Amino acid sequence: MKNILNPISRFIGKVPEKVLKRKFLYLSLFIAATAFLVYGLGNLKMDMTIEGWIRDDDPTKIAFNKYHAQFGSEDGVYIVYKPKDGDVFSEKSLQIVKGIQDDLLNYRESLKEGEESALDHIVKVTTLVNARVLTVEDDFLFASPLVGETIPKSKEELEKIREIAKSEKQFPLQYFSKDMTHGGIHIETDFGAILIDDKEEKVGDLVMDTDLTMEVVEATDAPIRFKPTDQGDYIKLNDALKEILSKPEYADHMEFYPVGNTPAAEYDLLMVEEMGNLYLAAVLIIILLLWYFFRKFSAVSWSLVIVILSTIWTLGISALLGFTITGFLILTILLILTVGVADSVHIMSGYSFLRTKKVEHKTALQKIYSSTGTALLLTATTNIVGILALNITPVVPIQTFAMMSTMGIFLAFFFTIFLLPILIDLWSPWSNPEKAKVTIFTKIGGLFPNVANRMQKILVKVVPFVEKKPIHILVVFTSIILICIYGATQVKVDSNMLDQYPEDSPFRQSVEIADEHMMGAFSMVVFLDLGKENAFKDPKVLKSLDNLQREFEKKYSKYVVMTSSIADVAKDAYKKLNEGREDKFIIPEDPQVLSQTLFMFNNANPDDRKRLVGDNFQAANIKISLHNYGSYEYSKVFKDMQKDISGMVSELKKDYTEATVSITGIFALAMQTADYLTTNEAKSFGIALIAISIILLLVFGSVKVGAAAMFPNLLPAIMTFGLLGWLGVSLDFYTMMLAPIIIGISVDDTVTFLTQYRNEVVKDGNIKRALRETMKEAGQALMFTSLVLGLGFGIMSIAAATGTSNMGKFGFLAIMVGLLCDLFFLPALIIVFKLSFGVKLIETETEEEVLI
Repeated sequence: MKNILNPISRFIGKVPEKVLKRKFLYLSLFIAATAFLVYGLGNLKMDMTIEGWIRDDDPTKIAFNKYHAQFGSEDGVYIVYKPKDGDVFSEKSLQIVKGIQDDLLNYRESLKEGEESALDHIVKVTTLVNARVLTVEDDFLFASPLVGETIPKSKEELEKIREIAKSEKQFPLQYFSKDMTHGGIHIETDFGAILIDDKEEKVGDLVMDTDLTMEVVEATDAPIRFKPTDQGDYIKLNDALKEILSKPEYADHMEFYPVGNTPAAEYDLLMVEEMGNLYLAAVLIIILLLWYFFRKFSAVSWSLVIVILSTIWTLGISALLGFTITGFLILTILLILTVGVADSVHIMSGYSFLRTKKVEHKTALQKIYSSTGTALLLTATTNIVGILALNITPVVPIQTFAMMSTMGIFLAFFFTIFLLPILIDLWSPWSNPEKAKVTIFTKIGGLFPNVANRMQKILVKVVPFVEKKPIHILVVFTSIILICIYGATQVKVDSNMLDQYPEDSPFRQSVEIADEHMMGAFSMVVFLDLGKENAFKDPKVLKSLDNLQREFEKKYSKYVVMTSSIADVAKDAYKKLNEGREDKFIIPEDPQVLSQTLFMFNNANPDDRKRLVGDNFQAANIKISLHNYGSYEYSKVFKDMQKDISGMVSELKKDYTEATVSITGIFALAMQTADYLTTNEAKSFGIALIAISIILLLVFGSVKVGAAAMFPNLLPAIMTFGLLGWLGVSLDFYTMMLAPIIIGISVDDTVTFLTQYRNEVVKDGNIKRALRETMKEAGQALMFTSLVLGLGFGIMSIAAATGTSNMGKFGFLAIMVGLLCDLFFLPALIIVFKLSFGVKLIETETEEEVLI
């Protein structure tokens, strides 16, 4: 203990003296570095997409990229519409759909030469009007639009179109609901499928054909990389779509419910704006609290300067390192706010305590930095270790959050130690009381009760209360821990992508309508590569696909809306070539007949064929449209599906030994992310716990002291998970991060208390006197910082998004429980286990000592 802490304490204690000798030089360097980092903030990029959550070297992401390279993007827009006349096949409804379709496809007619548009990202638009229907003329297949350029006016012709659409196996739920009151418009984009490679970069604007690019990638065995989709591109396309859909001739007759990443971006941006407003509210609350506690505007100002600089430097360095920010950015900023203010408050509180006792300015700085600076170093270390434990989860936003938060915590400590002494010296919050002038702010402050004095009156009663019944206190806290442990065992990990949106969010409502009436807003893809050309012209292969699809639709009917693949096309084409007979809606047994059928389909509709099977018929996919459920249910379903798929592939491998298969798609990536959280949540908590315990044992040099430091910090985290279990609240992307964060923050106050207690108890070995003195000085800082930290997290509880709100509620509760643990549980442990840091204890105390 002495060997580790004493040199650190001496070094930090000398920092104020050293930096003040050249304060204007150091201040200039801080200002210059800040200006440089502010300039680089424009390089920050945001990614709110699900595919951005998975690392590029993850097998799921690799399969996802291979699928995109072969078949293009699935990151499109699906617009569900509801005609006010209740019939998607009415003349008016079809006219409007055709108008929207034409606006999306012919937008360039209204642009000037060379002018760009957000609609340039649209690759294909499919509606009831232009959806292709296979027909036969003179034994040749043709793919004709269901309606075409002219909308029929007669009821007979409209009814004929309705009957043809109903007879097409893949049309219901894709283009119209079962009761025909809702319709669907598919918009395919190039988002996430714009390839990047050295050749493309050299030729500038020249972009090669997707299939040709895939062949090059395979030949060179180069990694497949795609340009990340910027959030701004989504927003621009969404604005362009809204401009079209909001035209009176369309909006007066229809209601529109768009789903996909593009319309979601608008609401993602609204949530970011909401979190920004919550951050400003948290700043305002903290400003009021700081002024209320200290009654000095300089104390408020310098605390905010530490926070603002820490935030700017964190974002600036992140931009230099090429980090991509996500929705977790606001959590990083809030964490920097709370931790930065807490560090400042620890120094300010101790400095004010000494100044009110008429300790000279520089001496007060030296003393408070010697005693509190060491505690700040230890708490910064434990905070960093707790948050870095999240890094084991292979989810990019969480890893980025861990790295940026670690950086922010370190910078808050760095500025508190090296910059705050300069700021306090420039404008000291507490000048000599005898020379202090009475100002308007002093008079305003006099109207409010002195919080510090009231806190001292409360704190002075805490230790005597604990001394009377320390065993009882330990029993109560231990019982709570045991009850919460049982509750924690009942927690389930369940992430639903819709939970990040408020209940009344229009986007959430759109997803629910698409889920209830149409094919749903989500899908996954089974991507198969059989390693041999023309493999998907083999009847056995297509029958295997067809059997798997029918099994999925029957076995998982609760989740699977519909499936589609080249097998469906082959059956439909073969039926049409055989006079539309239902008994011919099958895969032809004869390989030659199947090959001829597929050849004729390719000639009739090459675009649709390319979305289903590769040019050489070696790779193909099955698209599975899904209802919206949480990851808890889908995790088991996906495992069962994987077994079914593996069973099919194992049979195919008898003839196609190089066959490979993977489940991919945006929804599959989301489920993979949830699986990572399930697997690593307990690990990150355990790693944080073990690492922090080792640090405390090494620093304090005692197993008893290390254990005493950890037990009060277990309760807030365990209680959080216990309450989640007892209340039936699931762990999601946000709440799963609470445990390591809470442990890190809770240890902050505990280490501060123990460090101050050590300084007192080594003087004479009197535990009770040492506790009273510690409670007077450190207890006040603990209450200040807990209120600041608690309200900083608590402000998130009013967020519209459920996940963010839960993090705020349970974070606030955990921090308040942590305060109670430090005020009652920790002193009880110290008394019962007689923690003395190797100093001989004094069992008796004088009356004078009791009254101190």
